[in-house]
Amino acid sequence: MKHIFSFFTIIAICLLVGFMYFYSQIRVDISTIIDYKPKLTTQIFDRNGNLVANIFDEENRHYAQYDEIPQRVIESLIAIEDTSFFEHGGINVEAIFRAAIKDIKAMALVEGASTITQQLIKNMVLTRDKKFTRKLREIILAIKIEDELTKEQIIERYLNQVYFGHGYYGIKTAALGYFKKSLNELSLKEIAMLVGLPKAPSNYDPTRHMDLSISRANGVISRLFNLGWITQDEYEASLKETPIVFDETLTQNRAPYLVDEAIKEAIKHYPDIKYGGYKVTLTADLKIQDIAQNALKFGY
Repeated sequence: MKHIFSFFTIIAICLLVGFMYFYSQIRVDISTIIDYKPKLTTQIFDRNGNLVANIFDEENRHYAQYDEIPQRVIESLIAIEDTSFFEHGGINVEAIFRAAIKDIKAMALVEGASTITQQLIKNMVLTRDKKFTRKLREIILAIKIEDELTKEQIIERYLNQVYFGHGYYGIKTAALGYFKKSLNELSLKEIAMLVGLPKAPSNYDPTRHMDLSISRANGVISRLFNLGWITQDEYEASLKETPIVFDETLTQNRAPYLVDEAIKEAIKHYPDIKYGGYKVTLTADLKIQDIAQNALKFGY
């Protein structure tokens, strides 16, 4: 018995030494997560405040500050992705051991145990290769990130960074795009549909696979109910709901020539106009513009 204990003690020490070595050697740049500055969509409005167009470079993203994100959104995300998020230090040790046993039996990485922090790292600085060395780097970086950022900052970055399908980056963009609602107007079912999307954005895109999206959302709602985070009435009402989903172009450009001219002029003064998240107000009036256009067509 004494020899067995000594054997496992030696293994534990070796693992600890190996981990500390890897920790000191990791040189991956995590400044993109710490000093988070994502590309943001610029919006162009007419003189009456009507949206004329969304302008963006590669990523269509409207930023949501943590205080702007409803508690129900955060609860739903944590329920489905990382229940112990506010308790762990970047990694879920119990989940890692559970997954490790299955991986060892299969002699391959078959089950993940990623926390929200690890998922953020995977999204921003590491590849998605299923390799043990990459997983170890991910774990070490998660610990480093949790030393640098608060839990609230990690949640904010995650919900603004991840892809929600249909060309939408960030949950605020997805809420506006799929439901034409701000975050505080969303129903529980709509929230469940959104937080379920990052797992497989193409598969759960409600504009293409409404049945799969609803099924995934119902799984989120059931998880919330089983955790005791929603009432029986909320649970039953949400399961019955089928939200109205919109399928529109990303730019929603209502005056292409006008927008082109505005961008051409603005870029002289603001080189980052297409990804700086600006709000631009034109002197034009969309209603009068439409009247003029119709008059021209009629006259012609």
